[in-house]
Amino acid sequence: MAAMKRNTRARPNQAARLLKEPTVHFFIIAAAILFTHRLAVGDPRVIVITPALKGDLLRRYQDQLSRPPTSGEADSFMRAWKEEEALYREALREGLDRDDPTVRNVLISKMRDRVALQARMPEPTEAELQHYFEQHRDQFEAPMIYEHEYVAFPKSEAGAERERAKYERLLKAGASTASLGLHSTAAKVNRERIEQQFGPEAADKICHLPIGQWQEIETNDQLLLVKMIEVQGGLPEPQAFHARLLAGWQAVMGQKSTAQATRGIADRYRFEEPAR
Repeated sequence: MAAMKRNTRARPNQAARLLKEPTVHFFIIAAAILFTHRLAVGDPRVIVITPALKGDLLRRYQDQLSRPPTSGEADSFMRAWKEEEALYREALREGLDRDDPTVRNVLISKMRDRVALQARMPEPTEAELQHYFEQHRDQFEAPMIYEHEYVAFPKSEAGAERERAKYERLLKAGASTASLGLHSTAAKVNRERIEQQFGPEAADKICHLPIGQWQEIETNDQLLLVKMIEVQGGLPEPQAFHARLLAGWQAVMGQKSTAQATRGIADRYRFEEPAR
């Protein structure tokens, strides 16, 4: 009996000494912090499905089906959603969003898209549009192509000027080169090619001819009858041109705004590189 009484008195003394140990203090404090965090935040593995969330999910599912889901379909959909949500949150807990380059790139891309949507797009002035056009003219102006037909009368041949005048009257009256037995040449080329063939002065006149009319042109060694058939290239029609110009300017400004906003987000963080 005396031994039992001594053991009973010893236990409280041992417990008191144990409570004074620093290690025990650490575990008690850690447990208290964990308990407090659980009360404040809740179990991180508890997913709360509010009526509003469930209704929104089922509305989206109904939009996919293009009809109201049956009770069984709704239950099956919610069961699948719960599994996917659990997998998603578990992946975040394990840091897969940081370790997987594909997931990382998707998140970065989505963040850039969000920043771009939030960027304020000002209205451009005419001067700003003109400045943008001058810097990107090649994106709007297609190369000029001149489709034309011509008949050549060499100056070295006697009566060349008289022959040209005769056929000019007939062609302007509605005759075709084929019906007159004339050898004509059709060409669909740029101004540079015309200059190579006829020289700069004649090329300038040919490129400014009205459509569908035979006109006299003279070079150093030839008398020509030339008809412009069609001119392709240059700038689009004014309405289409303005729309493209505005879209191009907005794209550039959007990129600049997104880049500026992205730098602003990066500036909120401090990057440290510990010395080795």
